[in-house]
Amino acid sequence: WGSKTYYTQLRLDPLEPTSAAEVLQTLLGDHPSLAPLTTLLIARTGGNPFFLEESVHTLVESGALVGERQAYRLAKALDSLQVPATVQAVLAARIDRVPPEDKRLLQTAAVIGTEVPWPLLQAIADGPEEVLHQGLTRLQAAEFLYETRLFPELAYTFKHALTHEVAYGSLLQERRRALHARIVEAIERLSADRLTDQVERLAHHAVRSELWDKALAYCRQAGERATARSAYREAVAYFEQALAALGHLPERHETLAQAIDLRLD
Repeated sequence: WGSKTYYTQLRLDPLEPTSAAEVLQTLLGDHPSLAPLTTLLIARTGGNPFFLEESVHTLVESGALVGERQAYRLAKALDSLQVPATVQAVLAARIDRVPPEDKRLLQTAAVIGTEVPWPLLQAIADGPEEVLHQGLTRLQAAEFLYETRLFPELAYTFKHALTHEVAYGSLLQERRRALHARIVEAIERLSADRLTDQVERLAHHAVRSELWDKALAYCRQAGERATARSAYREAVAYFEQALAALGHLPERHETLAQAIDLRLD
């Protein structure tokens, strides 16, 4: 985009130490015991505000900080604190500390995607509706998720793309594949009268669930939809995914004909 007249680059630098200290004061308060911790956190996080915030969450949940927001004090010796070296490690540790049922719910939401429609989550998550709502309330309180839409249907999203990435990566591959398959079935059931509008989402989950016949069909439909709106790079990506799915199916006259059609597409 650099050569375009309508392009403007905005440089987002890490916070300066003074600004990072202000962020921490807002989160922690100004108890005298916090001064050395503030210096340590600024050094470890490099002034990244998301990393700062997640590190504070970790210290509160692990009992290193006691009190409440803007009124915390250090409850453990500074040299005994273990602040993870990356924000991914902070997030992974925080996810591991939530109750098992909430962790499963967060992982299930991560398989759906960065945006999580409530009807779809309800359809694939295990447990009664009231229990799921309670779990979502706790995950919102922990600032993993938040509500983004109430109408026409309730939807949630992850606070940060890294939160979604770490939650998704914490799932075993077999469990992940099974959830993707359940999502395909749920979308087909919930959106039976408007599947065309969902083909991109269906293609994504069908590929990751290794439902190769459905992946072939939905990826090709998604490619055709992208072609219709002149999104050719996107269309090519979908057609290539369809070809890859075709490679997992038995070689028959029908599949050979589809392979030729896809290459022409």
